[in-house]
Amino acid sequence: MTVSSFIQRTQLPNGLRIVSERTPHHKGAVALFRYGAGSAYEQADGWGTAHFLEHMVFQGTQQKNHDAFMMELARLGATANASTGFESTVYEVSAPAASILDALNIMGELLSGFHLEPQMMDRERDIILEEWRMTRDEPASWGEDCLYHQVLGDFGHPILGTEDTISKMDRERLRAFADSYCTPDNLIVSVVGDVEHQQAVEIFKRWFGADQRRALQPAAVPIKQSPRLHLQEEHEQEHVFLGFQAPALGDAELPAFDVLTTILGGDSWSRLFRKIRNEMGLAYSVGGFYSGWKGIGFYGIQSATHPDNAQELLEALRRETTRIQQDVTADEIDLAKAALKANLFFGFDQVGWRAERLLNDEAIFGRIRSIEEDLQAIAGVTQSDVAMLAATVLDLNKATLVTVGSKEVK
Repeated sequence: MTVSSFIQRTQLPNGLRIVSERTPHHKGAVALFRYGAGSAYEQADGWGTAHFLEHMVFQGTQQKNHDAFMMELARLGATANASTGFESTVYEVSAPAASILDALNIMGELLSGFHLEPQMMDRERDIILEEWRMTRDEPASWGEDCLYHQVLGDFGHPILGTEDTISKMDRERLRAFADSYCTPDNLIVSVVGDVEHQQAVEIFKRWFGADQRRALQPAAVPIKQSPRLHLQEEHEQEHVFLGFQAPALGDAELPAFDVLTTILGGDSWSRLFRKIRNEMGLAYSVGGFYSGWKGIGFYGIQSATHPDNAQELLEALRRETTRIQQDVTADEIDLAKAALKANLFFGFDQVGWRAERLLNDEAIFGRIRSIEEDLQAIAGVTQSDVAMLAATVLDLNKATLVTVGSKEVK
């Protein structure tokens, strides 16, 4: 299988990797900057460090503050954002293709020279505490955070941290984390748009080429799953979650697991939607969600209903999760394959999706894969593959139950 000749890869002597795909037919462009450092690398008394650092990076360098950087990007028609995960922090800039190189230059200046201005710490702390309170006050969001933590142990602790750790965060901790992990050898950049690869490489050489720092090897975080958590709170609805450890990104069985979870909790034709929403009328929404990393994956099921119906909802979720271990049909396999293929085709038309794919391929596989590789993997999934994963991964004896609401269900 061949990879597009428009895709190029360069690794600088200090380890920084740049992967680009030139797409002359796209008028917009996207660049992603992935540091291999996230919340899983934090000490317990410093939960929230990676996310706090993400916020502080945007406050600027000693020469330019946040407003100066954002105004420079705005004049190019560009916007910047970022997100923190368990194993990575990703900064993003999108711009018209004609100005993406200038936007890369601005982001290179920011990411290579962020200062962590002490006077900005308290203001940003207040903003992050508001973000934490907003998440804590939303039972669906807070329940999901708790589900990750219960299924994955401290590897999956809430990315925002706790009210206490955010309140106590100091510059020294942020600086130490940045010096440990925000190094060129731990940085991958993907660029997609009508961009000449070597011109992008020269920009990154300018800003990062002389930096010879190496990232520390993070300590392994043990995965410890807990079976049950109930958060007693007064809400109009009871939020019910089931969580499972699942195949990791890059695992050979992941395509079959994608087929399985599409059948169980994917679109409006999925089993959970048809049974719980359409047939039983128990919930407005119900579905599943997957997250994966290099060494482990996660699958969650979420729904919400009136507290009086919470036990019935939970029993229905369990029944459908058990039933799919016993009778997956050939027609359902075909439906799921069609949906997954369509998602690939729709994503392929978007520069942001392509930039994310390049980034993940480099980080997880160490190579760039063709879309035909995914299509062939999906096509090769069999009923027996799906049945085997349903029985092993979705075993309710291995499930974690998290509920948020006024009634504890079992």
